[in-house]
Amino acid sequence: MESLLVVNQVVGPLARELLEDLDATGVRCAVVAGWVDGRPAARRFEVLGSVPLCKAPVWRRLVTWSAFAVHAWAILARRRRTPSLVVTNPPLTMLALPLLKRLFGLRYVLLVYDIYPDVGERMGLLKPGGLIARLWRRASARAMREAAGVVTLGSHMAETLRGHFRPGEAAPIEVIPNWADTEFIRPRPKADNPFSREHNLAGKFVVMYSGAFGATHDINSILGAAEQVQDLEDVRFVLIGGGTREREVAERAAARNLPNVTILPLQPLDVLPLSLAAADCAIVCLDEGYEGIAVPSKTYPSLAAGSAILAISPPETELTDLVAEERCGIHVLPRRPDDLAQAIRRFHADREYLAACKAASRAAAEERYSRRTLTHRYAEALRRWFGEG
Repeated sequence: MESLLVVNQVVGPLARELLEDLDATGVRCAVVAGWVDGRPAARRFEVLGSVPLCKAPVWRRLVTWSAFAVHAWAILARRRRTPSLVVTNPPLTMLALPLLKRLFGLRYVLLVYDIYPDVGERMGLLKPGGLIARLWRRASARAMREAAGVVTLGSHMAETLRGHFRPGEAAPIEVIPNWADTEFIRPRPKADNPFSREHNLAGKFVVMYSGAFGATHDINSILGAAEQVQDLEDVRFVLIGGGTREREVAERAAARNLPNVTILPLQPLDVLPLSLAAADCAIVCLDEGYEGIAVPSKTYPSLAAGSAILAISPPETELTDLVAEERCGIHVLPRRPDDLAQAIRRFHADREYLAACKAASRAAAEERYSRRTLTHRYAEALRRWFGEG
């Protein structure tokens, strides 16, 4: 496989790293995107500019989704001889792929980040089992059946995708998790960490949430736990993020008058390794109702930083499984701040257990969730499915 066309409206750090690593294996990549992470001068792939995503209000999201999808379909038709990796970002893009295959012989692999219509149903945007959801699910199943292969982020997500099929239908679905760059993000003593010194964290027990505040994140449990452990004078909650619920988080923290909570904006890329390494334990959330359709990508940088994981998630999720299998933290169910507070107290009281979890986190990142390991798996899967090399 000498070249690859990638379709992805928002090319964030992980997608950029995948493109860079595919290029390093000799695959010339071009990406249809509305926004690409990183400096243009540093890119080792071609960018075919398209419609950027506008997240809010919902009608503008739908408009930018639709405009991007139409533009992407036109480029896929023009470059039909190039194997294509189509990301379900936006989810509309995958729906016309079987038609493009029939008309132009398009060869494509799907990368499923967001599972629709399931996400829309669980967020209340679509009627569960309604006509639109049923038609979308059938179109999704057909797009997967016609694909050379399908990649998704976890085994529970793969089961959700298989639920789109009728009896007797199938598609080649492979699970490849997200990752962290274990060279860029690594453990660092607080005493040698400029971020810790700047925010007076060097002598603190730091519980950190780092990432967007979104619909799938159980913010109430975090603030409730912070309220309950105020008697532990050295515990500091550091909440770093933006997203659709940023103002809500700030307002709720202010209303509770929590002196042990510090709220910071999303940090620049060069600060990220320092901020993540300041945490003793990292909170990763997946709220009720989102099991089987999402995997929190912030899990993997926290593993790489050597933080013990406080996983807030339903029982049947990739996050819950990871914490149990890697023995790198404590799992609590969503919307139970009492349980989260108890988990924090356990880490605070048993520093030997905390150290074991932190070491297990770093080992898991290096051995199973590193950038080098998982982008190599993508390269192998793409070559296998496209039958080249």
